Amino acid sequence: MKQITKEEKASFITRPMRKQSIIRTMLLNMKVGDIYFIESQEWKWTSATPAFLCRRIEKDTDYKFECEKALQPKTGWIIERTV
Repeated sequence: MKQITKEEKASFITRPMRKQSIIRTMLLNMKVGDIYFIESQEWKWTSATPAFLCRRIEKDTDYKFECEKALQPKTGWIIERTV
């Protein structure tokens, strides 16, 4: 997982996602406005996407995340903390 800028995020083709790992820890430590890109090979769960973790964290805290699927130039997920 790495932090990306808004300009780098704009270069990705994305689609909205509607439906205690290191990624969960990083999500809990995000500040409002932070954006992370999780590459497909970094995500090992077969039954859920990173959006699942975002929704679980949103239920337990006052955080809000925007999750999108990145299709090009790399596949993975873009997660932005909005609140």
